[in-house]
Amino acid sequence: TSAIGLMNTLKKRGIDENYNSPMNTSAPASTATGTPLNAHTACPCCGERSAQVIANKDGKTGGALLTVSCNGCGLGRIDPLPSDQELADWYATQYRQAYKSAVQPALRHVLRAGRNAQWRWQWLCQNTDARWSNADLTSQRSLDIGSSSGEFVYLLQTLGFQAKGIEPHAGYATYAQSMLGIQVNNNTLQQGLASEDAGSLDLISMFHVLEHLAEPVAALRTMGEKLKPGGLLYIEVPNATRLCSPDYMFFRAHTLYFTGPTLRTLLETAGFKLMAQSPDDSDNLSVVAQFIGADSAGSSAGTGTDASHSLVTAHRARRWLPYLVQQLQDGQPMRKWRTRQEEKRSAAQYANGLALLDDLYGKKTA
Repeated sequence: TSAIGLMNTLKKRGIDENYNSPMNTSAPASTATGTPLNAHTACPCCGERSAQVIANKDGKTGGALLTVSCNGCGLGRIDPLPSDQELADWYATQYRQAYKSAVQPALRHVLRAGRNAQWRWQWLCQNTDARWSNADLTSQRSLDIGSSSGEFVYLLQTLGFQAKGIEPHAGYATYAQSMLGIQVNNNTLQQGLASEDAGSLDLISMFHVLEHLAEPVAALRTMGEKLKPGGLLYIEVPNATRLCSPDYMFFRAHTLYFTGPTLRTLLETAGFKLMAQSPDDSDNLSVVAQFIGADSAGSSAGTGTDASHSLVTAHRARRWLPYLVQQLQDGQPMRKWRTRQEEKRSAAQYANGLALLDDLYGKKTA
């Protein structure tokens, strides 16, 4: 598809060429928080169209963006939802530049991602069975979806896994392949999963990716089919009810918005059984699940998992003055500044990302 053709396609669907401002010609008369409406696209979890407005603008660009909470299951989503192809075209070239201002990671971001990878591995080990404790991991096969610059894939490879990733952004995928020497498929989630054999993977991980999808049930079921019997799916998403500034939470890059109950409902709808989960008030929600089959999935419609519209309630409560006062009382500005300075100093000691991660992960080189 040519760039001009893609832009025209996006505009016809109500999305501009930068994928950051809907052009909704049939929006409700009022888009104030809590306003009831019938959405343009059905909920991707339960199929319900009736919803309540959560927010009406993109917190990063200030452009118009309608975000709604489903009346059936409480899942938050932008409306209308884009297609998988529209998302794929955007993420392949524009996402990290538009929201990260980078085509490859800075060293301090590699350090931060490497530390996050260690924490995530620790949480997984602590919250699941002891299958990977003191075990030979060389027979274990893992796939990290949305692997970014490859820090989690490289950590698992260092631990012994036959580890690989899928990353749609060409720059980050190339970095992971050339700098870290890991196997990263520069492709969309759908295309990358299509290249995997059914029942071949022990672990699929997906950190801050699920909230970017438009058809999550189908994607999750495909992942389940790629897992071995007893294999694990490990997901982390932002908690959309967490404390933040009034304009921070809702923006075009995220198509879906989760609470603990709606994340669990989505996984159960897709045919997964929950094995472990973080507390519902965590800033990021983590879950581990096993696939028991789409035939075993129950319908989420009418279950009332989050019928109270907690996303609407949380957004109404977000105000600048209370937020800034709490930030100052908690010392957040100074803490964030010190963290950034420490990351810069620490990362500056290394010639490149490979040397940094080898030291961080304790990998001994010949």
